Amino acid sequence: MPVQEIENLSDDVLTALAHVRAACATGDGQDPLDEAAVLEIKHRGLAGARLWMYGDSGFALLHEGGVDLAVAPAVRSSGFGAALADAAAPEATSAWSHGDHPAAAALALKHGFDRDRELWVMRRPTSLELPQSSTPQGIRGFRPGDEPELLRVNAAAFVDHPEQGAMDEENLRERMAEDWFDPAGLLVAMDGDVMLGFHWTKVHGPTTGEVYVVATAPEAQGKGLGKALTLAGLRHLAGELSEEGAEVILYVESDNLPALAVYEGLGFTHADEDTHVQYARR
Repeated sequence: MPVQEIENLSDDVLTALAHVRAACATGDGQDPLDEAAVLEIKHRGLAGARLWMYGDSGFALLHEGGVDLAVAPAVRSSGFGAALADAAAPEATSAWSHGDHPAAAALALKHGFDRDRELWVMRRPTSLELPQSSTPQGIRGFRPGDEPELLRVNAAAFVDHPEQGAMDEENLRERMAEDWFDPAGLLVAMDGDVMLGFHWTKVHGPTTGEVYVVATAPEAQGKGLGKALTLAGLRHLAGELSEEGAEVILYVESDNLPALAVYEGLGFTHADEDTHVQYARR
């Protein structure tokens, strides 16, 4: 069976994509598509993107110059990944490996990509006691009308971040339309009508919550607000996650030393298998 480039997202194609994603999530513990890619497909289909499929065994999705490639674990070492990479890699400037697979490293080397960036997943059990501190005045849940200030703070805080910094009004609206969105879990720090920072939490299920986004406006940085917002969000998540063995996760750049220091001080840890790698063309 040859690799096929897909022109339209039919029900059969969407079913095949879901099959590969589910197989990888079960076998690897990682979804091969990140949230941005999932939202792009959901709301814009293949507009501005290209998709190659190897039946229901694997796919390569190219969007914004980056490629996400996945092969179902049961059919790996059959040449499917190499065939998909041969089709998609020449068009790409970067590629993600969600889970830092050796096979991905080999394909990256073959196609002229170097390891460029590491995104860590850090974890913290909710059973771990949080430091005693009061929630500063001015921190509250999100209210309609907060959107412009939230976008302003986000853009300023993540001006150099390739994904989060690009969030605009449309993307914010799409995220808030997802089933998991809870206004009470989007904590904002206000000084009158001016937002100083926010901590957006996400609940994935009864045993997993996420420090989704923590952002502090430049004028409020260095005053402990980021840590205060993080603690407020962790307390909120602890109240939402009721089952034994529950944990909170977060994603952080491996070279963001100030953020790592804060998270490690709050009991978050990182294991080697919880590393996502972005490769960039030489």
